[in-house]
Amino acid sequence: MQVWRQVWLFLCAVGLAFLAFAYPRSHDDVVDATQFSIAFFATLLTGEAVIFALTFSAASSWPSLRAIDGHIAFREWVLIGWFAALFTGCGLLGGSSVSATYGALLFVLANIYGVFSFVRLFGLASIGGRNQLLRRTLADALARQGSAGRRGSPSPGLEHDPIVNSYLGTVSQAATSNDPTAIRHLVEQLVKAEVPVEAVDDTVTVHLDVLHRLVRATLAGGADPIQVVSCAHTLIDSVLGHCRMLPDPAPPLGALSRYLAWLANTALLMSVRGVASSRAARELAALTTDARLKVLRCVDPDPKSAAHQDELGSILTSPLQVLLWTGDFTEFHGAHQASALYGTYEILTGTKFMGNYWDGASILTQLRQSLYGDHGRVSTAEADAARRAFGSVEDYDHFWTLASVTALATLRDARLPHPPELIRPEFTPDQQLLGAYLRTFATHRYFTTAAQAREALLSLVCRSDPPGSAAAEIRQARGGRTYRLPVPLVEPQQRPAAMVLAVACRLAPLAPTENDSELRDFLALLPAPALQATARLANRVLTGAAAELDPVEAVVTGLAVLQLVGAHTREGS
Repeated sequence: MQVWRQVWLFLCAVGLAFLAFAYPRSHDDVVDATQFSIAFFATLLTGEAVIFALTFSAASSWPSLRAIDGHIAFREWVLIGWFAALFTGCGLLGGSSVSATYGALLFVLANIYGVFSFVRLFGLASIGGRNQLLRRTLADALARQGSAGRRGSPSPGLEHDPIVNSYLGTVSQAATSNDPTAIRHLVEQLVKAEVPVEAVDDTVTVHLDVLHRLVRATLAGGADPIQVVSCAHTLIDSVLGHCRMLPDPAPPLGALSRYLAWLANTALLMSVRGVASSRAARELAALTTDARLKVLRCVDPDPKSAAHQDELGSILTSPLQVLLWTGDFTEFHGAHQASALYGTYEILTGTKFMGNYWDGASILTQLRQSLYGDHGRVSTAEADAARRAFGSVEDYDHFWTLASVTALATLRDARLPHPPELIRPEFTPDQQLLGAYLRTFATHRYFTTAAQAREALLSLVCRSDPPGSAAAEIRQARGGRTYRLPVPLVEPQQRPAAMVLAVACRLAPLAPTENDSELRDFLALLPAPALQATARLANRVLTGAAAELDPVEAVVTGLAVLQLVGAHTREGS
């Protein structure tokens, strides 16, 4: 639009030049006309200066003055006035009636253009008008990044885009200065920016970056947690809406899930250490549990409740998508992770899992039976697609064991006290809940002896993922996208202690009457460094393990938390 304005302006200037040559005016006529034109020009210029001074702030003009100038055509208007003064002055001093007349006509054109510029600026006097301009500017910047990535043309990248960086810098400034109005308007500019599908990934990255900046300001900078949590819900809802636009929503959905789980643990840790206020930590802990439930409702094909029509049905359409998301959702001891496997089971089999994990029911064992068992094998289209995604039953076992490695390695530090004000549903120090989360993986038992466990551990350590396997396809689907979050993706093979613990939990007794000899035999034959590292991990994530000096006893005692699940059922029977 700016180019068309400049073309129109040039054509008008050329037309007025012909008019000045055809009908030159006298010296007195030019002076009289110019006096009135200059007075009106000065009035318009003063009006624009007043509006700009009274209405614009850092939060409402973050890209640069150039973006606002492009909208109100200020430079073109001043340039016309400058040419008008130049031609008028030269004509009057040089006695050229043509030049003086042309200058007077240019002043008339400048005043007409000035009215247009004033009207455009007056439209920005309201916060709604400024937000509309700024979100369009941000949307254009994101769209350029997306189109450059689609064409494969060289691009400076999102982290080097001046408009995006200017926006993020303004967000940080508003959060640090605890300006709730500015924060709210900046978030609104982002969530209402309309971007094409190819720019959705970059848009989600900016959403998560803004979310992290606001959270960081709340935990360490004293920003108002109520306002930040409100804006965080707006950002998360927008991310979920953008995920629905993508053909593969699993990577951004998984990144959001991992970040929320990490945030809950970080808020707890910073509160216990006295870095963050208990009020801020409490609000953020509540945010994470509520937001992860929103994510779960988007994925579950048949959620228990739905706030609106969009939450009915799953946004994940293939087995690999749900496997990628499930692996991310179960990291960092996040809320509702055991419930997430119900939706996973339904997507992979096309049937519902009717057991209760609080009673000790094993979703992964039932899933294995439904896909590969001799009895109860499911023959739905969803189950066939899941079998193709996993491969053989050995590949199925390998995948879920690796998933349990990352889940165990990122469990919350059990040695930290859990203040009462931070207790929320699914975010509590309750050992039975920890046992339920751990048991979802521990009941996936595809070996029963210490010898078989050593073979499984050797497979985890030595086996690489062949092309076409579920793990390799998931790694390819991620495409190296990190979404600029402080939560790095770590491969399970880089967590040997968690590998040992993942195998050991599948030998641990699930009830007090069961024998732990196979578990002890497996641990006793481990190399001393591996056993010591596993004991240190158990000390950190399993209650009771830290009280034991012997590494074997530490692991065995820590895994006794599995026996808390289903205890009420055993007592009733």
